[in-house]
Amino acid sequence: MFGWAWSVCEKMLDEGSLPENKKVGKMISWLCKGRKAKDAHSVYLFVKEKNQITPRSSVNFLINSLCREDETMKLALEMLDDFSGEARKYAIKPFSTVIHGLCRMKDVNGAKQLLSKMIAEDPPPGNAVFNSVISGYSKAGDLGEAIQIKKLMESRGLKPDVYTYTVIMSGYTNGGQMEEACKLLSEAKKKHSKLTPVTYHTLTLCLKALDWETAEKLLEEMKEKGLHLNGITKGLIRAVKEMEEEELVLGS
Repeated sequence: MFGWAWSVCEKMLDEGSLPENKKVGKMISWLCKGRKAKDAHSVYLFVKEKNQITPRSSVNFLINSLCREDETMKLALEMLDDFSGEARKYAIKPFSTVIHGLCRMKDVNGAKQLLSKMIAEDPPPGNAVFNSVISGYSKAGDLGEAIQIKKLMESRGLKPDVYTYTVIMSGYTNGGQMEEACKLLSEAKKKHSKLTPVTYHTLTLCLKALDWETAEKLLEEMKEKGLHLNGITKGLIRAVKEMEEEELVLGS
């Protein structure tokens, strides 16, 4: 009965009457659970005007709910400006949620701007935030920007993890840039003693390159490390190999 609950909230707001902070927090959280994040945001703004404090857990939940829809992303972004001092320093969760939401709606440049703001003003971004932006640029095909964000990540003393390498390699393979993808794989192997099947899977799925020899070498390397590809990927390698061999026979 969230619609009915909201009608009661509206009457409360019209009369300028609100319960104590904890109950306001519960109101906001329940409205969010009922997919009424925009209405919950109206309650949040009213509380803010009255100089009351909304419980931090409810604020975080509201930001998370607003980030689910493109039309309310701007409201979530604006709410981040309400964090200050110690509260901002430790607000990595809501900031990360907004970064992820911006990347989801393909506003990667907006996500990069927020990342820069986090670096300058707190909260300090960790691997997860950098990886979201790197993934966004990689999916958009802007590998140059993805590599720059990776370098920025490293300059701050953070170590790119397997996911970091995998998403950039995925971008290279999707564009048929197997040489660049293999260079990045070599770097990844130097930095990480054990890679995941997904990392190798990313390389072997590149149909544009039709490079079955490299794929077979990677497959053997995986076996040595005790990793395994799924049947579909193995079949893909075999099919590409057979297609190339058939072309050689027909051309001779």
